[in-house]
Amino acid sequence: MIGIAPHGPITFVSALYAGSMSDREIFELSGISKLLTADTAIMVDKGFLVDTLVPCKVYRPAFLSKNIQMCLEDVQQTQSVARLRVHVERCIRRVKENKLFDKVIPLPVCGSIDQLFSVACLLVNYQNGPLVKAWAGKHWFVTHGSYNLMTH
Repeated sequence: MIGIAPHGPITFVSALYAGSMSDREIFELSGISKLLTADTAIMVDKGFLVDTLVPCKVYRPAFLSKNIQMCLEDVQQTQSVARLRVHVERCIRRVKENKLFDKVIPLPVCGSIDQLFSVACLLVNYQNGPLVKAWAGKHWFVTHGSYNLMTH
């Protein structure tokens, strides 16, 4: 599991886990909930049900019930989440395209796979410029777990 800041860089990388674990289990084991505070927010996929595990606001695309039209607020929130989700998908694609993972990883290296994955994720932050071009050249800083934009 990786965490991505609103302006594009990867800011959290969890250990790798077996494929038979649920998203919720991985979220719990990752320790990220300890880093979240009431004044932060996270964005998750539709099926990522972690609301009871975090002290912060959780944003996800609205679920559409059968034959019921979304209200205007849900439509606007879904559009907002979708605009940010594009950047998340691009970031994940950059990690997957890393050449480290093109071949079978030798057994002696498997003990270091978490470290290799972390390095691959962090190197994405330096590839091909910023994911969010509109925020290029801006300076971000963290205060009490939330991201703030500082302009020149």
